[in-house]
Amino acid sequence: MKRTVISMPSAKILVIDDEPQICSFLDEILSKAGYSVKTTYYGNVALDLFSSADFDLILLDINLPDINGLEILRQIRRLDPNVAIIMISAISDIQVVVQAIRDGSDNYLTKPFSDPSTILTIIDKELKTKKLRDENVYLKSQVDFRLRFPHIIGNSPRIQEIYQLIDKIAPLNTTVLLIGETGTGKEVLANTIHQASQRASKKFISINCGALPETLLESTLFGYERGAFTGAYKTTRGIFEEVDGGTLFLDEIGETSQALQVRLLRVLQDGTFQRVGGTTTIKTDVRTISATNQDLLDAVKKKTFREDLYYRLNVITIFVPSLRERLDDLPLFVKHFIAKYADKLNKKNMTIAGKTLDLMRAYPWPGNIRELENVIERAVALTDTEIITPKELPDNIVQINLQNIPTHYINQPLNEALVSFEKQYLLDLLEKHNWNIQQASREAGISRQNFYRKLQKYGLSRP
Repeated sequence: MKRTVISMPSAKILVIDDEPQICSFLDEILSKAGYSVKTTYYGNVALDLFSSADFDLILLDINLPDINGLEILRQIRRLDPNVAIIMISAISDIQVVVQAIRDGSDNYLTKPFSDPSTILTIIDKELKTKKLRDENVYLKSQVDFRLRFPHIIGNSPRIQEIYQLIDKIAPLNTTVLLIGETGTGKEVLANTIHQASQRASKKFISINCGALPETLLESTLFGYERGAFTGAYKTTRGIFEEVDGGTLFLDEIGETSQALQVRLLRVLQDGTFQRVGGTTTIKTDVRTISATNQDLLDAVKKKTFREDLYYRLNVITIFVPSLRERLDDLPLFVKHFIAKYADKLNKKNMTIAGKTLDLMRAYPWPGNIRELENVIERAVALTDTEIITPKELPDNIVQINLQNIPTHYINQPLNEALVSFEKQYLLDLLEKHNWNIQQASREAGISRQNFYRKLQKYGLSRP
């Protein structure tokens, strides 16, 4: 019985062999199997091709006209330790095979080839091995991220992107602007950047620019001299002095006045400022991370925010997703907050009912993570059992879910009604977008991965 080879049509293969007929033969059988194939007779050309494009597997001849194949093998391994490499040669010398394996070859083929299916079987095997290797590398990187950034909760694609961006920018001293709705955890991200930076041993100070009157905010940031205003009985250092060498987080930066923006621009540009009522120029070394829930570019157009300060702040921008954009992470947050408040309130073995979690998933969370934390704290405090049930949820969460359920669902038990509603909701959404998963998942406010899981859960497929 002929073995069916499962190919990876998206896989890219580079064939390096000095015999044109071998290149043509491999190109033909691999292309028919669904692979994307490039061929070359020369080692130098192969190295150029490999450096300028991503390949999943290399078929590499040992005898090449310009560079020995074993040397090409070693150079490719230095460039990419994870690419699959299969050596090919007419030489059957066991010593050559051993040396190729030592240098990083994954497998070995001897010319002339007896059966194309054998080649495809070996390629299929090595591609699957590479896939597992790549997945292990990816999973290890995610574990490393979570170990280094323990305060960031989540595995959703948007959060994974933020992990990687923080990893790149944390060691730098550049300014960072966090943009996101209220309650999305911008201060946690700012502190994480600080803790991962070379300033971690110094202070991290957070100040909400929208919570203080302008004059109080100015004196808090820059300090003041004795007699600068009524009640200024002694010279007082400001935050820019206190946080010297560390990181200052300016939350709600869009709430600052034009006058204060001028002072902020100066200290961000050259690291100098004067206290309120003072004439002495003070030097400080502070990394600034700002945050806003406003459209600052729109504020610039309306002349309520200085354009020069906007561009000074907007060197690195991180868009922080709302909770409804990362519902895959909601169970993780729920588990984290249950553990936090169960410990605080001395309640053991706390968990949450599945139907309670379903109600929470259907709620839009306008207050984001901060609102979710308050809801969980309330639920842990109110429950008389070890399980959080829907009765511990605020009325607004339950009522919004019920308002979204048509009247013909009301006679069903709550859990059945929610299942029926979600299934019909998905079908209506897919019909609306002509079964375009990307568009439907975007309107639903969930990831495509989560959307596919729901389709599989309900057995939904395009008719």
